[in-house]
Amino acid sequence: MSELSEQAGKALGDALGAEHAALWVYGLANAFIGETRVRDAVEDSVDQHERLRDTAEQAMREAGLTPTPAQPAYDVGGGVQNQSSAIELLITAEGDCEVGWRSVLDNTEDPGLRRTALDGLTTSAARATRWRLTLGRQPAVEHFPGQR
Repeated sequence: MSELSEQAGKALGDALGAEHAALWVYGLANAFIGETRVRDAVEDSVDQHERLRDTAEQAMREAGLTPTPAQPAYDVGGGVQNQSSAIELLITAEGDCEVGWRSVLDNTEDPGLRRTALDGLTTSAARATRWRLTLGRQPAVEHFPGQR
């Protein structure tokens, strides 16, 4: 990894912040998940977010930047009362990750970082689609993930 521009460093820090928040949200949501198949999907999602978090932290260190720290808690904007509201929160967290990784793609030319950002964007979009399908929401797929 070479030096990052100020914009690329900020975008990577924001994507890392979204990954930290997603991991926190998955921990919260897990308390409301009852179905085994959904719990397994949550576990798989956590593994993917941890991998992306670790990769982003390493990339920031290699570029001489201080990785964005995780917060002790995140504002979820309302209460989570059941599995459905927990999954709605997961969809929001995945959308935030999509935005973060899309911004990295838009702000760097570094091939390795672009691969990581594309991985982050596509896996977040796939997870968000899975959660929309779990809730029976249509359309389940966003046309342009990461655009808000």
